[in-house]
Amino acid sequence: MVEQSSVLPRISHPRRISWVTIFLALLTAVAFIAVSRPDMGYYAYSGMGGSFRTTSVDPAVPQMMDVSGVSYTSNAVPSSAPPAMMDNAMYERRVEYDSYYLYPSPNASAKDTRELLKVNYNAAMQTRDVQGLTRRVETTVRGHGGRIDQISSASEYGYVSFVVPVSKYEVFRTELETLVGSRFLTVDIQSQNMLPQKQSIEEQEKHADSSLAEFKTARQKIVNAHSSAVKSLQSQIDTVSEQLTYWRAQTPTYDTETQIQTLSNELSMLKSRLTNENVSYADELKNADANISYAEEWKNAVTKQDTALMDDIATVNGSVSISWIGLWEVAQLFLPGYWIPGICALLTILSYLSDRRRFGTI
Repeated sequence: MVEQSSVLPRISHPRRISWVTIFLALLTAVAFIAVSRPDMGYYAYSGMGGSFRTTSVDPAVPQMMDVSGVSYTSNAVPSSAPPAMMDNAMYERRVEYDSYYLYPSPNASAKDTRELLKVNYNAAMQTRDVQGLTRRVETTVRGHGGRIDQISSASEYGYVSFVVPVSKYEVFRTELETLVGSRFLTVDIQSQNMLPQKQSIEEQEKHADSSLAEFKTARQKIVNAHSSAVKSLQSQIDTVSEQLTYWRAQTPTYDTETQIQTLSNELSMLKSRLTNENVSYADELKNADANISYAEEWKNAVTKQDTALMDDIATVNGSVSISWIGLWEVAQLFLPGYWIPGICALLTILSYLSDRRRFGTI
């Protein structure tokens, strides 16, 4: 029998390897290391239209504004309570209003279908010309009747904070998002229905009007009661004065003097009661006018709240963060993951096979 040879087949190599193959092999290794290194800060992020972008977070650079915690208490004027009343009963009424009406319920009634949306728009853009794009964003904001609140522009980072009318928001957004390609854009839009705050303000308006009406009614009662008391006392004073005049005109006798003294004492008492009534009336009227003034201030404060809330809803707050992007990051946007080292490896293999055909094998 003929024994089978156990020698493995010899692998042939090209006589020489070109510089192109060596360069592609090195490029493949560098690309693989760059993609696989965890400290590169590379990750795929779902952006506009299902595209991907590369993000490298630098703690020294300010990031996009976080609006996840936006609430009415932070973005609108604070609720105003009716001032302290002069008397204890009114103070207790004010405390009752504070605890019930100043803190809106987080869930509005389903019967009220109004949508009072407060929109916050935030975008992150990447570009090779940061300062140029920052100027274009600024021009776009002003071109749609917006207001610039903050601008920061440097060679590698830009930031624009702005406010635009909600009536021009859609047109503005469409134009703004065409400044860069979808792969270089990330948009974060958050909106909150301010209906609970609106309902709370409406409740405060009702009770402010009710309190004002009650205070005016109470004041009128004080005026009427005072008028009635003064009229009665003045009538008694006039009667006693007439009697006193009559007795003083009589011939002085012991009985006459006694009657005059009695009437004089009664007249003094009535005048003292009238004086006390006027003093008491002045104090009560002062308190009543103060309560009315406080209720009017409360109503005006609530009205200002409502105006401020509606003005806030009528605008869109936003910001645009602009960062510089290198060619390597651009390539990663179009070829995410291991596409780039994979293509380089394929080109290396093709170049290696070409070297075998060109230079022969050994």
